[in-house]
Amino acid sequence: MKDPSIAAFWLITLPQVVGGFEYDDDVKQKIWWQYKESMRYDVLQDAVAKRKPGWEYLQEALFSIDPERARDDPIIVKNVPYHKAKKALEAEVMKLDPPRRPQNWGELNLPLNASSWSEEDLKDPKKLYEMTVLLKAQREIADQMLDVQWERKWRQEKLNEMLQEKIQPYLHNIDNGVLPQPIVIQPRNQDQKTKRRRWFFF
Repeated sequence: MKDPSIAAFWLITLPQVVGGFEYDDDVKQKIWWQYKESMRYDVLQDAVAKRKPGWEYLQEALFSIDPERARDDPIIVKNVPYHKAKKALEAEVMKLDPPRRPQNWGELNLPLNASSWSEEDLKDPKKLYEMTVLLKAQREIADQMLDVQWERKWRQEKLNEMLQEKIQPYLHNIDNGVLPQPIVIQPRNQDQKTKRRRWFFF
């Protein structure tokens, strides 16, 4: 309810008239404050959804307004660096020209085929011409649809491949990571040999 007058009617006036509630000024102020906070959340949420400049900071404000709502909000991006990196790769992939669709790739259930006309129909030149035109047009439309599907599939696979290339070095470092060597810190007084050496792991 973006109109404040309509909101006031539904939130305050109607419950009092129909439900017989009697709201004192403090309760009315709390109801109205919650309404204004909800509206403020909606405005910021719209800016975040449209990814306007500074959206990553605006979504932090959503948590300050309504943490519970923001926690389950699908608009919220949980991993901002990954999201930005993925969007950058998507832009790169969109600039690439996909290869031609393999000739036998994909299949569509076409409504028309040669058996849609009887042998008697095909004896009529008009019917034969009709069949030729319709089957050709159907094939062209089907090819266009398959081209779109092929391009979408190729771009998605290319994006996944590029993401894997970007992420793999980090995964490799983690898999092959080893604990650092312990550093021995000598006692300040070398003459005190009875002191135990201390081992620190960083």
